[in-house]
Amino acid sequence: MRCAPRGDGSTGGCRALELLEAGEVSVREVARRSALSDSRLTHLMAETLGVPPRAWRTWFRLRRAIGEVRFGDTTLTTAAHRAGFADSAHLTRTCKQLLGGRPAKLLPQTVHVMGDER
Repeated sequence: MRCAPRGDGSTGGCRALELLEAGEVSVREVARRSALSDSRLTHLMAETLGVPPRAWRTWFRLRRAIGEVRFGDTTLTTAAHRAGFADSAHLTRTCKQLLGGRPAKLLPQTVHVMGDER
């Protein structure tokens, strides 16, 4: 993600999104590294994106994991770990909470042709 300064010249909010996408630091640390207070970061993200930082990070992780399984050659567990989930069960619970179903429901279905088992 590339940050463009806002009218006030700040890029703190964009920097925060980059750090949240990286997923390696806490929201408090994201705020600190972005030169924002915790409350300002939360307010800024809720105002501009419609969700607070933790919810945005969860949504980003979910999209990343599902995209990796759908368009890559990896297992659900591997994708879950790479996206920052503890395990595939954690990913599945989050998917059910946010999307109402298991991750497998979001993936293309595999079709097996009878008689072609070699």
